Amino acid sequence: MRATTLGCIFRGMSTIGKRIALAREEKGWNQSELARQLGVKPQSVQAWEAGRNVPRPQKMQQMSRLLGKSVGYFMDDANAISNPAEVEPGPPITSPWRAIPIVGTAQMGTEGYWHALESADGYVEMPTRDKHAYALRLKGNSMAPAIKSGWVAVIEPNGLLIPGEYVMVRLVDEECMLKELLYANDVEVSLASVNDAYERRTIPVEQIELIHAVGAVCPPSKVRV
Repeated sequence: MRATTLGCIFRGMSTIGKRIALAREEKGWNQSELARQLGVKPQSVQAWEAGRNVPRPQKMQQMSRLLGKSVGYFMDDANAISNPAEVEPGPPITSPWRAIPIVGTAQMGTEGYWHALESADGYVEMPTRDKHAYALRLKGNSMAPAIKSGWVAVIEPNGLLIPGEYVMVRLVDEECMLKELLYANDVEVSLASVNDAYERRTIPVEQIELIHAVGAVCPPSKVRV
């Protein structure tokens, strides 16, 4: 089913926005004060809390310190502690392996589209902490030799968007692509292909319906039915 998040760039970020707003109100700050403390425009805070955008990792860490919350709190970590400085760090938490259904196909070249499947075309078992994770079969050669046609990408809607890592982008005209994220801001998103035969692409935000982080890419041999 086609998403209808009018004006949204990033889908599935409502939990983050609500927790930012709650922590800000607990601090007794309005949106303008939080923006001043972070060195951003008030419109950026408004976009975060409305779910239209998500803070970059540096801003997330800075906001964590300012509001006295852990990054895990904002990322909907059920085990997050409001003030991590009050406790000693424990052993690292390992993500559970889960069966992630393959729900569609996505093009890695140009003029490709996300073809949703009526029923899951198998699944891949991968560790992820994103309960909304899903998988897509990939087609095309723009990301070769790093990613081959026929491989499967695990998509994490609630994952952070990190420059230099892979993302899945769907435009309002339903064109869908998997690319390397160069940067994303309130004006545009810039994407690159691994294959030099494909040009860098910079897309105005109003043309983007959603952009999700790619948590992992695995070969067809990992697919189970």
